[in-house]
This record gives sequence, structure tokens and C-alpha cells, in this order.
Amino acid sequence: MKDLTAIIVAAGLGVRMGPRGKLMPKGLIKVGGRPMVAQSLDTLRAAGIGRVRIVTGHLNEQYEEAFGGAPGVELIHNPLYSTTGSLRTLATALDGIEGPVVILESDLIYAPEGLEAALTGGNLLVTSGPTGAGDEVYVWTDAEGALIEISKDAAARPEPHFGELVGITALDAASVALMRVVAEEVLTETPAEHYEAGLVALGRKVPVPCVRIDDLPWAEVDDETMLAHAEQEVYPRVAAAREARMAGARTS
Repeated sequence: MKDLTAIIVAAGLGVRMGPRGKLMPKGLIKVGGRPMVAQSLDTLRAAGIGRVRIVTGHLNEQYEEAFGGAPGVELIHNPLYSTTGSLRTLATALDGIEGPVVILESDLIYAPEGLEAALTGGNLLVTSGPTGAGDEVYVWTDAEGALIEISKDAAARPEPHFGELVGITALDAASVALMRVVAEEVLTETPAEHYEAGLVALGRKVPVPCVRIDDLPWAEVDDETMLAHAEQEVYPRVAAAREARMAGARTS
């Protein structure tokens, strides 16, 4: 087992999902017949990660029902979820963790390569090539390939962006400790800030290298249109990548 903790940020209200978001947390929405967080747990375990913290908020009792008592899974509740953003959720998740982490958004489906790319050691933020998903979040890097900006505005900086944010980020132990400090500094100014702003603030203090996987099959689910895209266009490729990885493991 790898000596790190996976954090799944899962406290959001899911407002953009409309009626479906009022009935269940986004991470428990099924794509390909299974909840997205359940699929992420499978991928984490297959990669040798046995410690997972899921930080809940909206409809947290559904996470308790789904994963309470699951081996290696710790559920932590962010009681401020309705008035704060994902950076407060991340700060809640990091409390008491001394070692390295990999941070994942809950509303993702992704091929195993996306996670494996983040587990090469040290800080690393995973990006992809163009997805055409309609709600892209762009990442800019400096000349050394380290994070300098994250924004939904493709014109946020004059230079071309490096890639699109996937929602998988690794931090080493020293950066975890620093991130706790940085998060509180950012939250003092903007209590409802998202975790991406915390990563950018961290990147101003320590390098957060970025990697781009141009053909990575992945999708985020924020609304019904994105759910349909994930189900119909992306999930078949994700499932094929998982099967190929499993077949390779069986023959190795």
C-alpha cells in the first residue's frame, strides 16, 4: 500500500444539477451504473491507496449510508458547507494529516492513468488536453511547468493555457502542512473561496508542477448536460481503459 491519504472533496450543494442535485450529492450520481465516488474508490484501491477521507456536506447522511464502515474510508463532515466553498472543505480534510495526499473532486469519472500520473512523487497537478466539455477550467504554468493560475476564463492570462484542470492533485507532506496555513489565509479574505484558489496561492510559495495527458478519458459532472456527455461519450472510454489496465495486470 502507498503511504499517502486520498481526499475526496464531496461537500458541494450540487445546485447546477437542479432537482437531481437536491435529491443526492453529486458524487453519488451514477455514471455507467455506479456512483462516481464508488468508481473513484475502486481506482484508488487498485493503485494501492488504502486510506481515503471523504469530506461531506450536502446530504452527508447518504455518504454515511453508502460508505460508513467501508474498509479504509473515513467520513468527515464540513458543517460550514452551505456558506463556504470547496477550499474550506479541503482545509477540513487536511486537519490532522501529516503525510502526503492526493486530492480528488467527487464528481469525476476518469481513466486510471489520470490518478497514476499524480502518484509519481511530490507535488503534481493533473491536466488534460481540450475536452470541449463546455465548462472547462484552464491551467497556466510558468517556464518550468509549475502552476501559476487556474481560471474558467480562457483569457485570464495573455499567454496560452497549459491544459484543462482534471481535478486530481498530489501534495507532498511539506506542502500539506503549508496548505493548511495558506488555506486559512485565503479563507480569511474570502470565506466562500474554491480550492483551486488555494492551490494557486500554494503555488506562489512552493512549486506545484503540472502534467498534461492529452488523450485522457475523463469528465466532470456539474449539470444534466455534462452528465449526459459523461454517460454517452466519456464513460465507454473510461471503462475500456480500466479493462485494459486490469487485463495487463492479469498477464503481468
